Amino acid sequence: MSSLTWSEVFAYHRTRKGIGRQSLLVDRGESGYRNLFLPEGRILYMGEGRRGHQEPVGGNLRLLLAHREGTPLRVFLREAPGRWRDLGCYRVEGWRYALLEEEGRWVYWFTLAPGGCEEAP
Repeated sequence: MSSLTWSEVFAYHRTRKGIGRQSLLVDRGESGYRNLFLPEGRILYMGEGRRGHQEPVGGNLRLLLAHREGTPLRVFLREAPGRWRDLGCYRVEGWRYALLEEEGRWVYWFTLAPGGCEEAP
């Protein structure tokens, strides 16, 4: 897989936020979010909102609806500043709302699984 520039990612993603209309941005913690990369290509993706309890609005609502409706999302991984990799389509396989004890707040955790698209959009 070849690397992409931020301009190439932004042309598809259309926002600086992690959760876009049809895509997600993931990293290995540089953004302050705690994404976990699991076996079989799955990703445990922390919901939107770095302070206070996360709410089912904005990007979190988008992911809840993607889960309910089975809508796939394209995932882009930040490999280094300005360098991204297209991981392909993922589906929201499940989610939970849990207490993040060390911060004393409730957050969404979305389990993303590869697949859901027949071809690149």
